[in-house]
Order: sequence, then C-alpha cells, then structure tokens
Amino acid sequence: MMIFFVVWMGDADAQYSGGYSGSSSSSGAIEFFESPAKSLSATKQFLDAVALRVLAGMGYQARPELQGGSVLGQRGVLETRMYVVPVKGRNPEKLIGLAIVRGLAGGFDVALFAEPDASGATPASRDVANIKRQVQLLAAKLQQDSHNQKPEVGYEMIRLGHMEADRAVSLLKALGYNTMSLGGSTGAVGRSTVGRSTASRTAARLTTAGSSSGRVGSDALPLVIDVGKASKTSLMDAPATRTTTTAARPSSGGQRGSISGRPELGGTYLHSTTAGAPEERLLLVYDLNDPHSLEKLVNVIQTQIDVAAQQIVIEALVIELNTGTLRDLGVEFSGSQKNVEASFERSNTGADLPFTFLFSRNGFTDFLSFKGKLEALEQSGDAEVLSSPSVLVLNDRQARIQVGQQVPVVRSTTTASSTSSSVEYFPIGIVLNLRPRISPDGEEVTMQIETIISSISESSNQSVGGSNQVAFAPVVDNRTVETFVRVAEGTPFIIGGLLSTSLSERRVGLPILSRIPLLGRLVSREQTDHDRREVIVVITPHIVPLEDRSFSYLIPKDSELFNRFDTQLFRNAYRIRDDDVWDLRFIRENEQLQALVQRVNEQVAIDLTLRRQEPFFGILEGRIAGEEILVRRMMYEIIGKLKFGDDIDPAKVLYFEAPAQSDPEQRFLDHRLERVLKPALENDDYVSVLTYRPLSETSAGHVFTVPMCAVSDTMVAVKDQESILWNLNRFDANGKAKASVITLGTQADLQRLQRILILKQVLELNKNLPLTLEAFRPGAQLLFPSREDMRNRYHVIDLEVAKMYYETEFYYQSSERMFNQTVREVDALLGTGGSK
Repeated sequence: MMIFFVVWMGDADAQYSGGYSGSSSSSGAIEFFESPAKSLSATKQFLDAVALRVLAGMGYQARPELQGGSVLGQRGVLETRMYVVPVKGRNPEKLIGLAIVRGLAGGFDVALFAEPDASGATPASRDVANIKRQVQLLAAKLQQDSHNQKPEVGYEMIRLGHMEADRAVSLLKALGYNTMSLGGSTGAVGRSTVGRSTASRTAARLTTAGSSSGRVGSDALPLVIDVGKASKTSLMDAPATRTTTTAARPSSGGQRGSISGRPELGGTYLHSTTAGAPEERLLLVYDLNDPHSLEKLVNVIQTQIDVAAQQIVIEALVIELNTGTLRDLGVEFSGSQKNVEASFERSNTGADLPFTFLFSRNGFTDFLSFKGKLEALEQSGDAEVLSSPSVLVLNDRQARIQVGQQVPVVRSTTTASSTSSSVEYFPIGIVLNLRPRISPDGEEVTMQIETIISSISESSNQSVGGSNQVAFAPVVDNRTVETFVRVAEGTPFIIGGLLSTSLSERRVGLPILSRIPLLGRLVSREQTDHDRREVIVVITPHIVPLEDRSFSYLIPKDSELFNRFDTQLFRNAYRIRDDDVWDLRFIRENEQLQALVQRVNEQVAIDLTLRRQEPFFGILEGRIAGEEILVRRMMYEIIGKLKFGDDIDPAKVLYFEAPAQSDPEQRFLDHRLERVLKPALENDDYVSVLTYRPLSETSAGHVFTVPMCAVSDTMVAVKDQESILWNLNRFDANGKAKASVITLGTQADLQRLQRILILKQVLELNKNLPLTLEAFRPGAQLLFPSREDMRNRYHVIDLEVAKMYYETEFYYQSSERMFNQTVREVDALLGTGGSK
C-alpha cells in the first residue's frame, strides 16, 4: 500500500474549512486540508513531521522514485511525496501520496491521496481517513504551540546603500510593518526624529501585541528599527546663512559675485565624539521560527525600496564664433612756429584728442617745427571657442559644470575713521547646470538646463580710485540660455543659438576742412568697428543601463598613462584594456544557463527563504558557476603579456615531498624545483610529475599541514605531453578533484608554472575584486607585485598552484565541469518534484 502527499498550486474544486474532498474517481478521492505553516519551507518541515509521527507508525516508507508517475504529479503541484507499505504475505501493497499546493485564500494546502496499485485497486483508501485525522490533530497542536510559545527572537542588521533609513522606515510603516525610530538624529533636512518618549510608547505597544507578560509578541514581528545617524560625521559645521545685497541672480547654485577669497587657516574645533559605525542601517527583529516573514521583508527592502537610481551621461558642446572687423584711417599732425602752435593727435591710451590751436605773445620757437603721421589700419579676425564638458549624474539630481576662472575685485569700505579693502571673487567662463529625469520606459530624458557663458570685456575695463587705492571694475559680457526640454535618449539637440551683432562708426576731423572732398581726408580720421558673436550649445544625453557596469561612455580609451609600474612608493597597477576581456556572450546566452536561472527565479518566488542561500543567491546575483576559472585565465594572459613570469627564479621555487623513511620527526623534505626541472629540460621525452592530493587532517602533535606532493617521472613524446596533463588530473562523479597534477617537460611548462606563481600573488593583492565576468571589465585596475620582490622571494608550489596549473590550460572544460556541478546541486536541493 502507498500513501501520497502533494503540495498543489492549481485550483481546487471547493472551498473548505479545515479540509475538503475533491471529486472521487476510480482511483479514489483527494483530501485537502490547510497547512499550519506560512512558508513553503515550513510546510515541507510539516510534511517531514507527518512522515515521522504519523506514516512511520503505520508502516509507510518513502519512495521518491514513484513521484513522477503519481496522479498528482501534474503542473501546479509544488512538491510530491510518495509512501508505500511493502507487500507482506497476502496483503497487497498500499500507496499514499502527499502534495503541497497553494491555498485558495493564500498560504499552502496539503493534499492526501490513495494511489491505485497495478490492478487498479486502492487498498490504501481505508487509511486515508485515519491519516487525515491524525494530520489535522498534529497541525492543530503545532498552531497551538506556536501561539502559546514565546517567540525565539533573532536579529539582523541591514545596511542601506541607496535610500535614507528614515524614508525606508516610513515606507515600511505604510506597508503595515511595525517600525521604531531611535532618537539622536542630528536634524538633517527631511529626516524624522523620534524622541525617547515616543520610542518608549512604541516599544510598550509592541511588547503587548502578542502577550500580556510584557514580552515582544509574535504578532509584532518582524520589527524594523531605524538605528539613526551619528551625531558627528563631518569636520566642518554647516555655514551660517549670509545675507547678501548683491544684485546678481543666484541661478548658478551659489552666491554669484560674492565668493570670499579668505582661506580658513585657523582649523576647526573637534567638539563631538566620532562614531565608527556605518550609517543608514536598519535593525530587523524577527521570529527565528518564522524565517519566511524575515525573507519577505528583506526582499521588499532590497528589491523595491533600497534600489539604485539610474545614471545619465550628459555630453555638452559649447561653440562660440566671433567675427570682427576694424577699419581705422586718418592723419595725425602737430607743429609750431614762433607764436603759433597747432595739434591733431591721439592720447597715449588711444583716445581721440580735439584739434588745438594756440597763440602766444612770447612765441613758442624761432624755427618751424612740424611732424605728421598717416595711419591706415584694417583688422579682421575669426575666433572659435570650443568647450566640450561632460558629466555623469544620477537620475533627477542636479549636475553643475564650471569651466573658467575666478576674477578678483577689490571692494573698499570707508568710514569716518578709516578705509578698509577686501578682495572678492566672481566666476567667469562657462557654467552648465542640468537636472535630468528619465522616463519610465527609459527612452526619453526630460531636462532642466541652464547655460551661462561669461567673459570680461577687455576694452571696457575700468580702474577706479586714487593713487594709493586701486579697484578693478570690469564689464562682463554674459550670455545665458535657460530651458526645459524632452529628447530621446542618445539624441543631440541644440538648446540655444544666440546671435549678436554690433556696428560702430566714428569720424573725427577739423571743422569745415574735414568735409571738403579729398582735402578733408588729410585733416580727419575714420574708424569702423563691426563685431558679430554667435553661441551654439549642443547637448546629448546617454542613459546608463543599471545592469551595465562597462558602459562605453564611462570608460576612457586604452592608454599606457593609466598603468603604474616601478614606482618608489606605490604598488604596480595595470588597467584592464578592451583586448584583455574575451567576448563570452555565448555563455550568458546558453539555453541551459537561462533555464537554470528561470527555474531558480520560479522557486524563489514561491519560497523566499531560498533567496539568500547558495547556490541560489549567486545565480540570482547574475554569477555563473565556473566563471572564476575564465577570469583567472584572462589574468594569466595579462601576466604573460607583461612578462612578469620571467622574474621568477626557478632556483627559488620550492616543493615539499614525503621522506623515503617514515621518521616521525622528519615529516617532509623540501627541494628546489631545479631537482625535477633539470632532467626534464635536458631530455625532450622526459616528464617530471608532481601529484598533489586534497589536504588531510593534521596529524597528532603537529599543528600545520605541509602541502606535500608525490614526485614521479615518465617518458612521453613531446607531441603527447599535453594529453598526459589531461589524463593525470582526474575527478569523481561530483566534479571534485581526486588529485591535481603538474607536469614539467618543456620550457613552455616552466613558463606556465612561473605565470601561475605570479597569478597567485596577483589574486592575493586583488582580494576585493570579484572573480566574475561582470567585474572583470575594461577600466578595472589590477594590482601587481613588484618585480624586485618576485625575483628575491622564495615561492612554494602547493595544491592551489597545481589546480590553477591545470585549469589555466583546460579552462573551458574546467568551467563547464563546475557549471554542471552547480546544476546537479540545484537539482538535489529543489528535487524533481518542483514546478514543471
């Protein structure tokens, strides 16, 4: 006889209270009753209790191999379990099935079904009523115990990476969660602060929610507590509000024209205690017996509330075209004779002076003095001022770019007793203010834009004040564009084209004579100044995908300038280039990988407790099993390109070997690599083999385990030496290495070993770099050891080196083996009775 339990996701035939029966057939009736657990994992534990406390006493045994052919093994069933009573004498075999399905009003239901045997009879149907009664009694007892039992409280600290803690708490409170905010906020703008009395009232309400004993009741859990911010996080206090009387319009986000140039050289008073704890955290209090509620809360926080804002790269192109012409024609003269003097000249600064005629009774000179100058000047110029700033900004945040200089202006203040002077600065150049906003579909960008282009008019500068007091009063040419736009992503557009034209003509000459044709040219000057200015601003927005960390607009071009080698104080650093990263899109597009990710997502949607468990967590994060082997291979290629492996001296490479005689005091022998390397390099067919096996437990009386290897040799033709490395590295059915082998027969084998020893050091220096295809991208920086250190230090060959020696040679096969191992692990955890 066999009994069958099923967890069902499909529709049921009738609403029930505590239990109901489905339609009967030749194979028997299906009994449904409500699970006492809220989560799928807890329901599975309930079925384990049923199998132990009810079915085992009736002689039923689990038969997983029968689950696939069950009547309830259909789509919508979450999990199926089969139980059987073996044949004894003339008694027929009895089959019972249990299944888990989703309840009509939420939660989960348990289905109980008597399976027919080979003849079509259902001998287990007589046990269904008894099993159902005992299961319902067990469920009622579990519910009563959980209600009366004091909850086992657990704690978990969640650190928010994008949203403020108080805003997250407010959202969770709106969703119905119990929340508490602690006092101690520094009063930041927009941050809600809860005092001690309010927190005490909240705690009192929570402790009485589920019990009259003053403890925290299970109905009050999970509880979200805002830890609060530190009282001191900045060295500088907030600046006091200044009242300015300047008429400048504060559209650039600051006090334009009133920036003080006085440096703060006196330091600050460190009056507050410095906190070393991280900011923006939530303390989650939950019931250890109800992990599903915790996982549901964490899932809401991490996937819906604390999410990263999208970013935008904005490229701006500011072009200013200046076209000016100047035409200056005229005559200057001066002369004197006896009592008469006349002049028609310009001053030293270029200003025109009037015609003067002087008569003196005493006379100026006894001889004729005359000088004259004919001027003919014509200038033309075309000037192009090009500025191309770019900025990366978060969605719906303001970005500001200022390119130019700070112009000093002296301000004098005179009182009845003294006069004081101060220097103030105001910006001159290009200012670009932007605030973008991405549309929900990610296809358009709405922007508020302000562009200011300012410069000093050199011809209009003025200096005021006496000889002992100088003040600079410049005339500023200013061009401003302000607008609201909505454009498609990646589309360049012109937000403004400002065209200004000025024409000035001036004629200076002697009265009457200057108007005489031809003759008037000798006693006059003419100046014509034509100036034309055109400003064009072109802006292009580029939306950065959230999942793309290698967005092309964020990465500069490959250049040796980004690398840092052989410096005195800093470690060597190499910037990963485009040609260092392989095109492995075929791996992510693999159908088997996509099916695995889809299956894990479906199971996690049903049971949130799986979300933070391995291997499910890594799969949901986008990691691919075995990708670390591919990353190490790409790093191996970089080491070879930089020729770092040549710095390893084979005479300073050691390996450990077990002694020939079993001496308890002499547990190992250390040898230099030259001992096995020299005969291999001298004989083309000679191959030295170093075999490393997984480390065993430490022996009695010895704390450390030395990575020892077994040394052997063989004669293999050169063309077959690559295959011996493949054949000697063997793995069990689960993909675990039985032994890791290093073969040394050629100079290429030595170079591979040298690179692996460098790779081991590079991995040690770059522990914070995840060995994932997503993290290993162009622009990332790799730290390298110094060449001098690699030449001088001793290197030890161990099991890790042996594994990487094999994996860097057969990298694709090794990564595929690890991927298949993860697939088998997922199948073992989810079973074959998952959603189909």
